Amino acid sequence: MDSKAPHYPRWSWPQILVASLSIIAVYLAMRLINNWLALPAGYALPLFPPAGVGLALATAGGMRVLPAVAIGAGLAAFPLHIHNPALSTAAAVFATLVGALGALLQAWLGASQFRRRMRPAIDSGHDVMVYFLLTPVICLTSATISVPTLYALGAFEEVAQLRFWFAWWAGDTLGVLLAAPLCWIICGSPRRLWRRRAPLVALPLLLASLSVVSIYRLALGWEHEQHLQPYRLKAQQTADVLQAEFNEHVRFVGTFARTLADTEHILARDKFLRIGSGYADGRAEIQGVNWAVPVQEAERAGFEDWVRRTVDPKFAGILDDQAGSLAPAGQRERYLPVLYTWPPENNRIRGVDFLAAPGRAAVAAKAMGTRRPVASEPFTLLSTPQLGIALLRAVGEGAGPPAGVLVFVLNAERLLQQAVARSGFDGFHAAMVDVTDGAALPVAGSLGQPQRDDYRVGLSFAGRNYQLSFRPTAAYMDAETGAASWSVLSAGLLLTGMLGALMLLISGERAVIEEQVADRTARLRDREARLEAILDNAADAIITVDAAGILVSANAATARLFGYPPQHLIGLSFGALVPNPGPGGDAGAELARLATAPPEDCVLEGRNARGETVPLSISVAPVLMGREAFFVCILRDLTEQQRSQERIYRLAHHDALTGLENRFALNVRLEQQLALARRHNEPAAVLFIDLDHFKKINDSLGHAAGDKLLVGAAERMKDLLREVDTLARLGGDEFIIVLAGPLTPDSVTTVAVRVVESLSQPYQLNGSTAHSGCSVGVALFPDDGEDASTLIRHADMAMYAAKREGRGNFQFFSPEMNAATHEHLLLENRMWGALHAEGFELYLQAQVELETGRVIGAEVLLRWNDQELGSVEPSRFIPVAEESGMIVPLGDWVLGQTMALLAQWQREGLEDLRLAVNLSARQFSGSSLLSRLDELVAHHGIDPSLMELEITETAAMRDPEATRQLLRQLRTRGFKLAIDDFGTGYSSLSYLKLFAIDRIKIDRGFVKDIEHNPNDAVIVAATIGLAHSLGLTVVAEGVETEAQWGFLRDKQGDEAQGYLFARPMPASEFREFIRRQVQPVPDA
Repeated sequence: MDSKAPHYPRWSWPQILVASLSIIAVYLAMRLINNWLALPAGYALPLFPPAGVGLALATAGGMRVLPAVAIGAGLAAFPLHIHNPALSTAAAVFATLVGALGALLQAWLGASQFRRRMRPAIDSGHDVMVYFLLTPVICLTSATISVPTLYALGAFEEVAQLRFWFAWWAGDTLGVLLAAPLCWIICGSPRRLWRRRAPLVALPLLLASLSVVSIYRLALGWEHEQHLQPYRLKAQQTADVLQAEFNEHVRFVGTFARTLADTEHILARDKFLRIGSGYADGRAEIQGVNWAVPVQEAERAGFEDWVRRTVDPKFAGILDDQAGSLAPAGQRERYLPVLYTWPPENNRIRGVDFLAAPGRAAVAAKAMGTRRPVASEPFTLLSTPQLGIALLRAVGEGAGPPAGVLVFVLNAERLLQQAVARSGFDGFHAAMVDVTDGAALPVAGSLGQPQRDDYRVGLSFAGRNYQLSFRPTAAYMDAETGAASWSVLSAGLLLTGMLGALMLLISGERAVIEEQVADRTARLRDREARLEAILDNAADAIITVDAAGILVSANAATARLFGYPPQHLIGLSFGALVPNPGPGGDAGAELARLATAPPEDCVLEGRNARGETVPLSISVAPVLMGREAFFVCILRDLTEQQRSQERIYRLAHHDALTGLENRFALNVRLEQQLALARRHNEPAAVLFIDLDHFKKINDSLGHAAGDKLLVGAAERMKDLLREVDTLARLGGDEFIIVLAGPLTPDSVTTVAVRVVESLSQPYQLNGSTAHSGCSVGVALFPDDGEDASTLIRHADMAMYAAKREGRGNFQFFSPEMNAATHEHLLLENRMWGALHAEGFELYLQAQVELETGRVIGAEVLLRWNDQELGSVEPSRFIPVAEESGMIVPLGDWVLGQTMALLAQWQREGLEDLRLAVNLSARQFSGSSLLSRLDELVAHHGIDPSLMELEITETAAMRDPEATRQLLRQLRTRGFKLAIDDFGTGYSSLSYLKLFAIDRIKIDRGFVKDIEHNPNDAVIVAATIGLAHSLGLTVVAEGVETEAQWGFLRDKQGDEAQGYLFARPMPASEFREFIRRQVQPVPDA
């Protein structure tokens, strides 16, 4: 796989919309089958295809489908969270948002990694391994974000956290391994490859995934049932204990009743209390033991009087209890009031008529009628809001009325709690309902809506039927280890992933092989046609000749070359095309010789059908087919080649544009001319001509105009010269004239003047008038040089001297020019040494606020003190640096030293001062400026806003659009920017408005005469107004007098620098200077 990122096609918006809706639909559909696949809490699935669908579509179509992943995940998860009783509404919303974020990040991470590391076709082992190995890692994202959040919100117990996390991760992983290839089969690219993969990838993956899920569900079910066995056993034991308790109460009440039946008709209170307390002590579920006696209406008054005399003097009479309050009973035929009660503190119910309430009356009637224990419906106890059950047993023998009724009141909640406690098992909740009459009447406990794992047992108690229900606690269910199901899921996940990887690899290789086979078959079919077409379209004649010299095949080029109809070539003798093919006319022997001959011997003369001679080159290859020998010959017409050789010779010796001799021909001619001059003891002259303003004309009017200018200049110079003189073009806009014959300085001067005058005339270039001119340097033989290279070099020096004199003139070479050149080389060499030996030093000149005189920064100036040359003025070495190109490394050194100084100032607490550095034109236009500045800022750790970069107005306007772009990038990095020497160039106001600069610096040439020259004063004032209208700060350079300072302040100038405030000084002195905050000083 190549190092470049794979290319994925960009989907259109309709495709993005369809993909987004598909993702949301898959999430919602998965929500419908969530309960079948999910773990008990419903949060983790062993197979979650939406994760694969979202990741696959984001990989294939780009990140624009990711919002659909978040929306789908949120819509699918919110109902699950909102119906979880452990989560509040706010927690459910928060859990939904976190889950959507997790799904979004997982899809984004997966898609970005797949798109960077895997080709869309996934048809190589590398791609398949990337897909297979990255999928489990990527799927850690959603589980790691969502599961801890749900746990923190209380959605499940801590013990289930790891299991849910693993199931979540496994479900996403299996979903990606299954669903992603299926999605790519539908929408992946290249489409032809993925369509071929459908039967080989989709069906095995579907079957394998369904098998894994089915086996996982079976294992999960079996494991679940195994986990529930202890719970069900304990539940049954609890039910048995409770039934035994019921049976014990029935047995005792029967025994108690028989005991009372053997006593006298009126039961003694002490005996009742003794028997009742003996049984009820230690049984917390017994709320009370009561003795109620039947009383007729006629006996009511006597009964109430008797009770007051013998049992309770405060007896209030027979009472009705209505809604928890007691009141005297209304008149009715008979009553069944409570006479005795245990424990004694229950005396407040003494006298309560058991027949007052219809439900109790029916139970009492049944008990008195059957003489058997009878249980009541559940009712609310008087002493507690809990429910109770009353157990009634009539006392008496025979068919007569009973002596009374024993009433045991049981606290159903305590009865159930005691049974659960006796089981010694805390892994379930229990509840009991009365189902005797078909309706489920709550008795004790509450479990809410029935659930899958509830365990139910039927109980009976004194004629009533109950259903006892158990439900495992969340902690008990969370303790399910899941070893078998996890083993199945892990193995299935691994096998499915391996199967998917294998199918992708096999299908990819198969598709590639099929493509290669189809391609090779097509190539084989086309080969003969192509070979035939190649032969017919070949430029060279190709013929096949047998050993006897007879043509057996020929291409169309042969017919064109020799002028024979194609049908006439077959059977023609080789000698008819190439006369005299060899000694004795033996064409076969001659062809055999040519097959091994060197190329220079394989040039022949052919003859066409018109009898014309044609120069040919021949290449012969012997071919043996079975026992028959043939010669394949390639014949090439050399007519055009010979013409091309002539043209090549001319191009090698002449300039292609002007037709003048070039540098190579000039050297030859000049050496010949110098040899002739030496032989005849005659002088010679070399004139070096360089056109003025050529680059500006070429750039402004275009290269075509520049070419016309060069041709026109060449024509003008040729008209001025003699036949014996030589005119050559060295390249670009440089020409050389060599004057021969008897010469004098005056005659050479005449030629030079005529050249200057001729080339100074205007040119008409494509409808435009251009003025160029030239600079001419003259070197004479033998005075100025004995050889060609020396003469040309000295003429070049003289030409540059002419340019320095103002262009449009000529100069003869003089030894002083050579000295100037040596001076240039000396300074250049010494500067290189000084740069590496830290021979340069930064000086700083303060910049102040005009209003206050406060120092706000400084301009960085470069000084050089050489050990041999002493102090070298910038005006002496800067032009040399500019011309030699050394200004770039020198400027780079200044930038580095300036930033180091700024960093030092920041450490010393001088971070409010800025430093201004001038960028040379070469630095500013160089390609490495931005990267070098970034490197230096990162290295020194400075604030770029404390550094101001200055460019001259002239440099800025060389290429205004490039300047605008570069200034914008520098401003983006935080640097302050200034236009230096403003007013000396030719900047356009429209560009100045577009430049991202902070201030302009008025050149000192305008400032020095503002006291005496009204024009300069007006220019300075106008510049300040212009700058302020553009939101720029103005810095005036060269302020040396109080009057200048006052004028600038009056005109609202901002800042200034000059000798009035401070002279340039070393950085160490400047630190002391700014601490003193020196006020303006008088002229020195």
